[in-house]
Amino acid sequence: MTSAGPLLIVYVVWGSTYLAQKVGLDGIPPLTLNAVRFLIAGVILYAYCLVRRWPAPDRRQWRSAAIQGLLLPAAGTGGAAWAEQTLPSGVTALFLATIPLWIVVGRRFSDGERIGWPVGAGIAAGICGVAVLTRPTGTADVVAIAVALAGAMCWGLGTVYATHAPRPKQALMASAAEMLCAGAILTVLAIISGEPGRVEVVPRSALALGYLVVFGSIVAYSAYTWLLDHVPARIAGTYAFVNPVVAVLLGWWLLDEPLDERVLIATVLIAVGVGLIVTAPQSTPAPSAGHQHRIHRRGRPVVEERPHPSPAEGPAEAPAEGPAEAPAEAPARGPARGPAEGLARDPARR
Repeated sequence: MTSAGPLLIVYVVWGSTYLAQKVGLDGIPPLTLNAVRFLIAGVILYAYCLVRRWPAPDRRQWRSAAIQGLLLPAAGTGGAAWAEQTLPSGVTALFLATIPLWIVVGRRFSDGERIGWPVGAGIAAGICGVAVLTRPTGTADVVAIAVALAGAMCWGLGTVYATHAPRPKQALMASAAEMLCAGAILTVLAIISGEPGRVEVVPRSALALGYLVVFGSIVAYSAYTWLLDHVPARIAGTYAFVNPVVAVLLGWWLLDEPLDERVLIATVLIAVGVGLIVTAPQSTPAPSAGHQHRIHRRGRPVVEERPHPSPAEGPAEAPAEGPAEAPAEAPARGPARGPAEGLARDPARR
């Protein structure tokens, strides 16, 4: 199989999940929509792992999965869906595209990773894109923008946490545990906020939910992890700046969302910024004895351009085979060393 097919799947399917969430909100509130999505996908993946007789996560790994489930699928994807109640799907995708910026910032503080000029330029371009895009027309817009950016921050910092957290050996088991935890957290939040009483499933929302489960959380995951196993991480990581462009175009084409000069400028700035971060040369930690000791204690040697896979459209860890193949075991996890490797571990797929 060539890489063109899996790349196209990842570009289009993960870029279209924002559109699917927007359609799903027609009858299903945002927290409930993603709670059901992640519970179903998590149960399917976990059942597959049990059939393969892979060991279940231990207590420390479940605790790690709960933290990552809260920060990535629950806060990241759930926050994006909540923001889409007010914001267009394409605009929401652009705010979530700032995740690589938060990964870089998180690594600077947690691992002492230097920020070179390409990454610094990427961060500046991304901030300018957000500034151009942020023009609220009311209080609801302000809250939605804040929620979307907070979701991006949680996803980015959760990705940094994942590089040091205890994980099951099998990548698919790690994904299943994270999705199950995220689904449970979102279910509790949905009940507290009174969402179940507002559920009104219509054909459009049911189809959107099915699309998110089957294509967003299984098919695109499999295609992405096939890429991680067959192409360099920098190629696989290109989804990060292609997905928001796809989301903006699909929202304009299928949902008649506005595509004015402001959105176009912001799209270019954010895509360029993420592209600079993803394609930046390998960075190294600052020369600190404490940092070197932490890497020695927590991590293992890094294998260049073979990062441990991670959607959930999410987001998390993912299987290690292609769309038409059964997932296989992934290599042991080590600390990521560059923006592209971090994005490959925990993509902002939604």
